[in-house]
Amino acid sequence: MTIQQVEFLIIGGGPGGTPTAMALAAAGKSVMLVEKGQGLGGTCLFEGCIPSKIFRESARRLRELRESGQFGLCLPTQDVTVNWSAVLERKRTILQQRGEAALHKTGQLPTLKTVFGSCSLLDPRSAVIESEIGERVEVHFEKAILSTGSVPFLPPIKGSDHPRVYDSESILNIDHIPKRLVIIGGGPIGVELGQVFKTFGSEVSILETASRILGPVDEELGSHLQQRMTDDGIDIQTNCKVRAIVTTGQGVFVEYNIEGGEEQHKIADTVLMVTGRRPNVNGLGLEKTGVQHDAHGITVNATLETTEAGIYAVGDVTGQPMFAHWATAQGLALARHLMGQPVKFPTTETNTAVIFSEPEIGIAGLTEQQAKQAGLNVQVARYDYKQDARAQIAGCADGLLKIIFDTDSRRVVGVHILVEGAGELMGEAALLIKSGIPIEAVAAAIHPHPTLTESFVMAARNVMSQQTKQANSAAKNP
Repeated sequence: MTIQQVEFLIIGGGPGGTPTAMALAAAGKSVMLVEKGQGLGGTCLFEGCIPSKIFRESARRLRELRESGQFGLCLPTQDVTVNWSAVLERKRTILQQRGEAALHKTGQLPTLKTVFGSCSLLDPRSAVIESEIGERVEVHFEKAILSTGSVPFLPPIKGSDHPRVYDSESILNIDHIPKRLVIIGGGPIGVELGQVFKTFGSEVSILETASRILGPVDEELGSHLQQRMTDDGIDIQTNCKVRAIVTTGQGVFVEYNIEGGEEQHKIADTVLMVTGRRPNVNGLGLEKTGVQHDAHGITVNATLETTEAGIYAVGDVTGQPMFAHWATAQGLALARHLMGQPVKFPTTETNTAVIFSEPEIGIAGLTEQQAKQAGLNVQVARYDYKQDARAQIAGCADGLLKIIFDTDSRRVVGVHILVEGAGELMGEAALLIKSGIPIEAVAAAIHPHPTLTESFVMAARNVMSQQTKQANSAAKNP
């Protein structure tokens, strides 16, 4: 076994570890990046964000073809079919291209060495790497960064080990479109894939343990989407407790109760369990260090240092929120900190997220309820996309924008959007919140017409107009 010495050992080459490694190496630091998977990019690239959105894009194109008549287009046939093998091949090609591009970028940095294999800590300053070809290397380091991501969490439901039961990662490699799909879990992944497979022709049911799907999402937007999904033919059952998954000659029965009522069941040929994710700490050798962790993740302080001095952690392995862009933001901030540069670490209050449902949901900052819980006096600027020119033109005028702002400081603290294309609006939302821009500045900004972005201006102007009317009324009736 050979021994190597580096300044930084980074375990995990996903959206947290890879940008961190590149930032440190670009500054001339000696870095070793170890990735256990098939390439750089982590779960997001190979088993999450990217492949699921490739499926969604195919579903979106299919839906557009089916709705082409309302745009004055007469297709030779309305009987559009899905070539699932071609969808999977397109996914494989994109993932390969992105993985190769990431490896090429890291290869441009002379002080960055990328190793594919498993890595386990031996003590607080050394680790052993077993490469994919069986070679073992002992690495001594000055500092380590843990960025091993997360893995699907499967609750102990009887029958969950059946071959027809998939998790959020394995479903992305399924070799056919299910005829009857039962999804256990009504979070973002369950909602996204439920709508995708419904568009592809599956009969879809969603069983959710809570009182509504998408629990953390603004309740008004979540309820609106749930009704939309129901109208589209997706069977959604809430307040469910799944008891067992039972094999039958026809497929599998999913047995469940609703709020302690009589046992019910749904028959399916495929079951998808999307019941959350857990930090991936198995095999890291944390027990040989002072790094503390629990089911929620590795414990870190304000600068992302663990309870073992000199060992840091970023991304999913530290717990919620679990987003690729959050891991990247943490990693880049940590890199600056480790290089002695001034930096403000990201805060959840300025984080953004997109649920790629149909229509999409965009989330930035605080909800109205969260803002009130934080002690803020807030008001909501609203805009209904039914009146929006661009949304009408696109045939996607079903949606709502809510801008949450503090009535004392006037700054925007939250933006929540339900509309197809919401994801492309979240960059502006992020800037509004991060910069603390007042609602009056939003109203004064000139946005192009006709675009979805002018909804920000319209919402701000609407609420300011209402405030002016209330002020005038109060002045007339003191």
